[in-house]
Formats: sequence, C-alpha cells, structure tokens
Amino acid sequence: MQIKVSLFNSTTNDLAIVIDLLRASTTINVALKKFNKVIPVNNEEKALKIKETEDAILAGEQDLKVPESFDISNSPKAVQEKSADVLVLKTTNGTKVLESIKMRNNNVKVLVGTAINAKAVAQKAIELATDEIELIMAGRHEEFTIEDAIGVGLIIQEIIEISKELDIDIKLEESALAAKLLTDNTDKAVQLIKNSLSGQRLVSLGYGDDVGICQEINTIDFASIYDDGQITKL
Repeated sequence: MQIKVSLFNSTTNDLAIVIDLLRASTTINVALKKFNKVIPVNNEEKALKIKETEDAILAGEQDLKVPESFDISNSPKAVQEKSADVLVLKTTNGTKVLESIKMRNNNVKVLVGTAINAKAVAQKAIELATDEIELIMAGRHEEFTIEDAIGVGLIIQEIIEISKELDIDIKLEESALAAKLLTDNTDKAVQLIKNSLSGQRLVSLGYGDDVGICQEINTIDFASIYDDGQITKL
C-alpha cells in the first residue's frame, strides 16, 4: 500500500483523505455526531438555496468572517450547540478541496480526516483503498500550513500501527515520512497546532475553544465519506 501526501491538489485514482484541521475537517466530523449529513458548498447562494428545502443550519466563513446570512461560523464548538438534519458548510479552503477531487475523478473515494478521528479514518482508509492512500492537506489559500501536516502525520501514525496488526505492507513516500516524523512526539505536535499562524489567529479572534477541540486526538470513533455532494458517517 502506497502512502503519499499532497497539498490542495489530488493525483490519486484510489482513495484520498482530506485534512483541514483548523477547522473544516474537525467541524464536519463533530457535526456528524448530531447531523445526518454535511453538504459542503463553495458559495453563499447555493447554501441559501439548500436551506429553502432542507432542515438545515448554515455554517461557514470566508477568511474567518461569517457571512451575514449564515447561522454560525465554521466552528466545531458552535456546531455542538446546534442540531438539524443537514449542516451546510462553506469554508475558505477545505470545501474547495473536496469538490476539486471529485471534479477531477468522481470515482475516487474521499474521506474527511483530522486529529479527532485519526484512528477511525486510518482504519477505513485501509479497508477501502486498493493500493494507494493519498492524504491531502487543504492548506490556506493553497499554501502549506503546519497544522494540516500534523493532522496528516497523526493519521499516518495510525495507518502504520493498523498495518502492522493486519500484516499489510505499506510504503511511505518522502512527504508521508516527513509528516510522520513531525508527529513522532505527539505532545509537541499537538502544541504546534495552537502555536501555528492559523491557531494564533483563531485564538486572537475568540475561537480558542475551537482550537482546543481541534487539538484533541481520537475523540471520535467514526470516519466520514464525501460522495454525491454530501458527507456522511461511515
């Protein structure tokens, strides 16, 4: 099994895991504890149209600002305090990556992973992949962010452990090995999330509780999959 890491753009034809640790991937998986599905969108108009026909909460941000017509931010803490059938989510980076993967190849299996479900998403990836797992960092405006690399590394650590238990041979490309090494010291890696540029910016804007949730590891025991325009539990 080949394990590789990409930034924003996907190249796999097998299975991809999208990581936007601060905050889309975390918000999505937290939401699926209470909501039946998450629908990612790339514009406000589409979100508002969905709400006309669905029991939906609109969550989102553009460069950390909440659109006036939305109910809440792209916030795992705020999502915990809401409930409906559908969470409609618009974000600056993560939702764009999800859509771009399916536009390139609709047959790619796409999971949503982060620190809070690292073990669960690693398990499902191994079950569903044929011969390649690509971990895709959403980044910020298509540029590298340390927190997404940490999220990738935490999932790779779980893939390694599960592969050993199942006697599956895996090969880490250099990018995957680098992410794995970044998280060999888990405590320091988790602290880096808060100290990252994105983490510090969120704290300064009053989203410190969100950062705390995003730093948690394996607090959710399910993976989530993006297919046919929506994200559901696996």
